[in-house]
Amino acid sequence: MPTVGLGTFQIPLEKMNDVVGWAYSLGYRMFDTAWKYNNEGAIATALKYNGIKREDVFISTKCNADALFFGGCHAGKKGIFDIRNFKSAKKAIVTSFENLQTDYIDLFLVHWPWPIPIAQEFYMELVRLQKEGRIRAVGVCSALPPHLDAFKDVSDVVPAVNQFEISPLNTQKQLIKYCKDRGICVEAMSTFSHFRNTETRKDIVGNEKIAPIAERYGKSIPQIILRWLVQQGIVVIPKSSNKERLQENISIFDFSLTEDEMSIIDNLDQGKFLNYKPDVTLTKPCWFRGRVPKKYRGWQGFNEQ
Repeated sequence: MPTVGLGTFQIPLEKMNDVVGWAYSLGYRMFDTAWKYNNEGAIATALKYNGIKREDVFISTKCNADALFFGGCHAGKKGIFDIRNFKSAKKAIVTSFENLQTDYIDLFLVHWPWPIPIAQEFYMELVRLQKEGRIRAVGVCSALPPHLDAFKDVSDVVPAVNQFEISPLNTQKQLIKYCKDRGICVEAMSTFSHFRNTETRKDIVGNEKIAPIAERYGKSIPQIILRWLVQQGIVVIPKSSNKERLQENISIFDFSLTEDEMSIIDNLDQGKFLNYKPDVTLTKPCWFRGRVPKKYRGWQGFNEQ
């Protein structure tokens, strides 16, 4: 699994051919997508357009509970409108193979660990496909210890990867350690922007504590942050549709941060989530379906461990 990959969510479909071609020429070999991004087909087309062989790239995609419901899967009182469609977990997963026009997928993730029973259903099917050789590794996204326990309850296959939000304002040190202690590779997402938009987070990319470090190395603040992640052994998937920014994001291997510089960034932590906090999936059951089994409910954090 490459250390640096290209996140593809919200890259305009009409630019995908160019972006994938630029990325590959600059050294990117991993492309991160998902069924819910509605761009798996565009990525398959872009790889062929640029003459890129399937075996020369690492493709990571994700399955989502929305695929199993008419109108998507909702939390809270809106859950009354959640009606299962006629898709099985396997059929939803196989759709990604069809979209990506590939016989195998390098890494397949459960996109969001909720509702827990459906996430377990997806995970069991991913493991079955892995045993058949169609998936090379299975993983999860935004999984906390109770979520990982839920997956362990249905399979003895440990997730290869846990992809979750990490940034200087949300360093996630305890979850990183928890995963690494169990042999789970950590992959950072949403480091610079919310998943719903393309606006970078100014309190990160313009951080006055990181700026002097960037100036010292002749690098940008995003490069320093990506290097901070990589030096922790974390895989990164920054997104961009700009050729110069693509070059910048992968040019992080010609310098190293000192322990003091790493500590400066570590100490910026505020536990501040940019996206949804995954612990909301554990606070209480859906008001009428009880989608969070009691044994996983109400997790109080790492102080319990």
